[in-house]
Amino acid sequence: MAAPTRSPVPESSDNPGRASAQAAIAELGQVALVQNEIRDVLDVAMYLVCEVLDVELAKVLRQESPGQPLTLVAGCGWHADVEVGKATVPCDRDSQGWYTLATEEPVLYDNLAGDERFRRSQLLEDHGVVSGISVMIPGLYRPYGVVGAHTARRREFTPTDADFLRSVANVLGSAVENHRIREQIEGKVRYETALAECAQALLASSGEDRLMHALEALLISTQTTYVFVERNVMDPELGFCSQTIAEAEPPGASDSDDEAEYWNLTPWDRMPISRSYLERGEVFNLIPSQLEGVEYELYAEDPYPVKSELDIPIFVDGEWAGLIGFADEKVQREWSAGDISLLTTAAKMIGAFWERETARRRLEEMSQAKDEFLASISHELRTPLTSVMGYAQLLRDRDDDLSGPLRREAASSVLKQAADLEHIVNDLLVAAKAEMGELTVTRVPVNLSAQTSQVLEEYGGRSAGIEVTGMKVRALGDPARVRQVLRNLITNALRYGGEKVRVEIADRSGSALLRVIDDGPGIPPEDRERIFQPRQRVASTPGLTAALGLGLTISSQLAQMMGGDLVYRYEGESVFELSLPVSS
Repeated sequence: MAAPTRSPVPESSDNPGRASAQAAIAELGQVALVQNEIRDVLDVAMYLVCEVLDVELAKVLRQESPGQPLTLVAGCGWHADVEVGKATVPCDRDSQGWYTLATEEPVLYDNLAGDERFRRSQLLEDHGVVSGISVMIPGLYRPYGVVGAHTARRREFTPTDADFLRSVANVLGSAVENHRIREQIEGKVRYETALAECAQALLASSGEDRLMHALEALLISTQTTYVFVERNVMDPELGFCSQTIAEAEPPGASDSDDEAEYWNLTPWDRMPISRSYLERGEVFNLIPSQLEGVEYELYAEDPYPVKSELDIPIFVDGEWAGLIGFADEKVQREWSAGDISLLTTAAKMIGAFWERETARRRLEEMSQAKDEFLASISHELRTPLTSVMGYAQLLRDRDDDLSGPLRREAASSVLKQAADLEHIVNDLLVAAKAEMGELTVTRVPVNLSAQTSQVLEEYGGRSAGIEVTGMKVRALGDPARVRQVLRNLITNALRYGGEKVRVEIADRSGSALLRVIDDGPGIPPEDRERIFQPRQRVASTPGLTAALGLGLTISSQLAQMMGGDLVYRYEGESVFELSLPVSS
């Protein structure tokens, strides 16, 4: 590698023809202060070493970690086939690199082949090196590496030469540490800026692309080529899957539909290694070439394969909900602590964002359900009230014209509608008490046949077609609450069920059963689970109206409070089954 073209360094007054060591160190220090790239500082150092020490070869070797080979990161005078950044020399015991790092003093030699202190490297042997100096470059916690000056001529280097090279090593050590600190500060600023923009995007009041804008902010702060978010979903055909819901790439990156389609929906069964880390809440540093089995095959078939990937789990309400990841298509990289910290914080932000979105949707659903609930209750109240007011006006305005039977019929209608109003009000009161946690029930022996007869009497002529079958069974429960549940079920069957309604009483495996059955079309399967939930509306469904949601919710709560349950099933007929403990 040829030395960079520079202005000559002033000659030393003591050694004409050689550059001044003091001037060289001053220049190197100045360069270290103003240059942002450490590579530029190393290149200048190599030029100055060659100039001041009058050698053909100079090098800086870096050690990434103890025991690892030394990598040539800067140099001048080396053959063209020696690649800076890739060429390495050994650092095992008895090697020259290890010896230099171990002694922490300048190592001078005038006959490399005959020096018995260490083994010469193949790099120096290939260049015919005979004499030279090597000095450790200090670091904050451990040595950065080695700086060396070499020549193919037989020559004795002086202590002054060694002092100069040690000064160069000290300047380089300081420059490397300053560069590291500057990178940390700049990286921290980038990360904090990225997180601030990410949070701002996620907290925006509207916009479908909020998550994508957040990922774009994260991408700018790193050197990665791809950032993505996936969410766990349950697919009816593929089962438990990971679905890509947002992604970002640098400007100008290839946007492949094949790649997007390939990773759009991936079963977790094909990614067992990743899943094992993520569902435990652990960071997964994924190297596709090191995977095994089905997961290796999955990444090997990727139309645009990545070299390395960093995945961080996202949790919502304590449950693993998805992941956020960095991927690099160019290099197999070691993800920094800053990258991990950045993604971990972003994962928490996205988890909170998903929680907030879920809560917002629930609030909107609750608000809509409340409006529909109030509208349906108003309708349910209006029907009997209209009838009461009509008959009351009739009795007031035409009392003299009405015969005794007609007056009795009008009074009976008023009484029936008032009873319906009472039942609706009772349901509302029970619902209010249940929400406040103040609802109570008693548990005494209850004759289900007697309770059924009492409820049917309230319906008068409307109960004429209702068939009651079964045995005499005594259950444990609250008589008033049992009647309330049965009344709700019979009312629903009469209003919205089929033409035939019957009540069955049975005893099965220690449970007393009270079934209300009608031959109507039934409730669709998709609605059968939620009809017992508060304020659920299925008014568009034949066989069920909006108002029914209140009665079923209350009835289900009462059944459970009495130690039983209320369920629905369709067996060619609609069946609501109340189960209670049998009274011994």
